Amino acid sequence: MGVESDEGTVAFTRALAALKREGSNVLVTGAGAETAHGEACVRLMGDSVDDRRRAVVTTERGGCVPDRFLDGDAPTVRYETATRSAAVAPSGTGDLPAASDRVRDLAALGDAVAGLVDDAERAAGGLAPAQFRLCVDSLRPLVEEYDERELFRFLHAVTADVRAARGMAHYHLPLGYDAETARTLAPLFDAVVEVRDGDSGPRQRWHLDDAGVGTEWLPL
Repeated sequence: MGVESDEGTVAFTRALAALKREGSNVLVTGAGAETAHGEACVRLMGDSVDDRRRAVVTTERGGCVPDRFLDGDAPTVRYETATRSAAVAPSGTGDLPAASDRVRDLAALGDAVAGLVDDAERAAGGLAPAQFRLCVDSLRPLVEEYDERELFRFLHAVTADVRAARGMAHYHLPLGYDAETARTLAPLFDAVVEVRDGDSGPRQRWHLDDAGVGTEWLPL
């Protein structure tokens, strides 16, 4: 059911409200759509009117998350693949953060995300629905480095932590919605958002399969 009908619009609005109320994890897909990924990230991280508790996980430089979140006060964890760790080890300089902000295996990354959620909950004295927002930018290096079983175990744990805090997390995957990897991972998430760049500006299309609703292409 798309949102072109009044009934579809109501169903989609209700489904989004439930995601915010109950906690949710959203997969953001789209190849060659850097601008659209950035715009989607801004929307999903939420405005600054409320007391948001934002956090960021980066797995590759030059990714999807806008600099405003990396340069701000959002706690950031950086995952480095073994190849990158070896490449940067000799210099120890540049724009990388302190070693305490970096993790280099999937188990440590899962623990770090759990720590981000716990820290946000303590700082807020208890989190309201959708107060905690997490951006994971992006899943691509994890897909390339780990087998499906390891990646599924990691995502199950992280999405459960976010949902338990009634937070909202989104995970960038710069591949097409119809790509095999995206199709394989999609069932782990509450919603999938396709994004694309174009002459008319960045666009988005939502898929909420559990609720049986979705949208046509809409402006971001």
